[in-house]
Amino acid sequence: MENKNQDYQLRGEQTRQELINAACDLFILNGFHATTTRQITEKIKLVAGALYNHFDSKTALFEAVLNTYHPWLRIPEVLSKAEGNSVEEYIRDATDKLLEEWDKRPELIRLHLIEVLEFNGQHIPALFDKTFTKVSQTIEEIQESDEKLKDVNVRLLYRAVLGLFFGYLMSDKGIVDNENKLKENSFIEGGFDYFADAYLYGLFSQNNDQPDKDIKDS
Repeated sequence: MENKNQDYQLRGEQTRQELINAACDLFILNGFHATTTRQITEKIKLVAGALYNHFDSKTALFEAVLNTYHPWLRIPEVLSKAEGNSVEEYIRDATDKLLEEWDKRPELIRLHLIEVLEFNGQHIPALFDKTFTKVSQTIEEIQESDEKLKDVNVRLLYRAVLGLFFGYLMSDKGIVDNENKLKENSFIEGGFDYFADAYLYGLFSQNNDQPDKDIKDS
């Protein structure tokens, strides 16, 4: 009996993940409102009502997709692997690694846009809190063994990585055509370093003007 219950539970978890994966693909392709629950279940060959054995609604399924595939969720893991001899080098390396991860599934940017356009960003605060909590834990662990990050403001660090990553992503990836012909332009080549200089030096200069406020906010 116990083995049967375990098998049933495993099948249920597998089906739930298949629903999340199918919904993710269809939301990216069609948007949230234009995707029907029938389309989602048909994609993995389930009867239409099977979705509600795992999710209360299509919105609950979208929330599960966000909590599985939203790109912010990759940031804590990448921060734990980033390296550098200064805070600025560390942020550049972390952002470089995020962009490498992003290039594996660039279409996931659609999830963020759907959240903003179709849900008015209502899930973003919870996503931010979730990732910021993990980022804080990651940075605290790194600070224990790495002098270069001992005194860094965690909020500023997260703001820097998040802003640099999404700022560059939207300005570079968003304007380049599908065939990447614009990549041949010498102005765009090396664009990340230029963008990072402008962003980070501006951000840290602003921070240095108000050190006490940033410390109190941390």
